[in-house]
Amino acid sequence: MSTHSFVNQVVRTCLRIGKGDRVTIFTWRHTLDLAEALAIECIRAGAQIHTEFGTDEIFYDRLLNGDLEYLKTSNPFGLSLVDIATASIFISGPEEPERLRRVSAERWNAVSNADKPFYDRLFERRIRSAEILLGHVTPQRAKTYGFNFQEWKKNVYDALDVKYEDMRRLGKKLRSLLEQAQRVHITAPNGTDLTFNLADRPINIYDGVVDEEDVEKGAIFVGLPGGAVQLAPSEATADGTFISDVPEPTTGVLVPNVRWDFKDGKLVTFEGGKNIDVVKEMWEKGTGDKDRIGTFTLGINPKAKTGFVYNPIVLGTATIGVGDNSKIGGKNESDWGFRSTIAEPTVELDGRTLIKQGRFSF
Repeated sequence: MSTHSFVNQVVRTCLRIGKGDRVTIFTWRHTLDLAEALAIECIRAGAQIHTEFGTDEIFYDRLLNGDLEYLKTSNPFGLSLVDIATASIFISGPEEPERLRRVSAERWNAVSNADKPFYDRLFERRIRSAEILLGHVTPQRAKTYGFNFQEWKKNVYDALDVKYEDMRRLGKKLRSLLEQAQRVHITAPNGTDLTFNLADRPINIYDGVVDEEDVEKGAIFVGLPGGAVQLAPSEATADGTFISDVPEPTTGVLVPNVRWDFKDGKLVTFEGGKNIDVVKEMWEKGTGDKDRIGTFTLGINPKAKTGFVYNPIVLGTATIGVGDNSKIGGKNESDWGFRSTIAEPTVELDGRTLIKQGRFSF
């Protein structure tokens, strides 16, 4: 898939940019070429554009050296842009992730709290938004996480070059089955055995396209590449054990084998392999509903592969999130959240098999 084709797809298909739209593009130095191409395509579609530019040095100086009270303060420019924009494009960064390890949990939580009003307003105003993960695909990140850069880059483009309507159809079928179910049971050979209840909540289909139905439901934010069905379970009903079998990248480290034990709906054990202390410290210092199940996600992208930074979209995977889920119709309010994925789970709905060892049963 060429960059030109991808840019056209983001603007015309995924976000449906057209005349009268006002688009804000948030970019980094290493993604300027992509941001430029997106801006030109938006203009050709008849939209007005505004570009926000950041660098690794600005980002890290703020995080590592900024006064803590300053970090807790929301950016007034960002808040104003949400009031003007009808669509937003976020290109991921930073380019080099090594210094993320030096940011304390207290500082991460401060930034999370400062960003909350921005995202609250984004969802409240239902601004069509896309986060483009190509900005994460850098040689520096590949080295930090131990990825093969060329293989990673190829898979991102492969995962972007999918039949979006096919993912939409699969997503709608899953939504129909989930709407009729009450109880979810996830198992895997690694010891996972977790149950939880579903509630009368929105079931969001993240197929890479924000259409009118998505906007109406409030599912206005997509990641690209995309491909997932996600909902907020009944938060106080989780019981059992969930153990991830693919590592999750966060703050400059890979976190493998995350183990969560739930009892009577509450997270009582938080363990894992290498680097688990990085995530656990952030959890311990988090506030609000940080010890409740927050999200349940099924992957529907047939070309994405596990082991990179987008495990939850891979076809047949099951992902559990803990912490905040207020943006998708849940009751958890927290400044913290984390997810863990099983690559080949068995998932049952009310005793009927939906996924068997990573393969859908229909």
